[in-house]
Amino acid sequence: MKLPWFRRLGLLFVPASLVGWLIVLAAVAYAVWTFIDIDSRSHSVSDTLINFVFNLMLIGLVYSLVAFFTSGREQS
Repeated sequence: MKLPWFRRLGLLFVPASLVGWLIVLAAVAYAVWTFIDIDSRSHSVSDTLINFVFNLMLIGLVYSLVAFFTSGREQS
């Protein structure tokens, strides 16, 4: 039996194993690093937020795809 990495709760995916938690930690660390990198090169708050929100949406999309394909399938 294969252990699922994530468990689906409504629209969200919650880590269900150590690998899932490592993926969450990597996504958060990458988001923080991206924010610091964008903030160091931008000239205004709006410039920082516009660029960061776009990158955060991409990080969320990749996280959701990984979680969707590695979550346990519910049997009907």
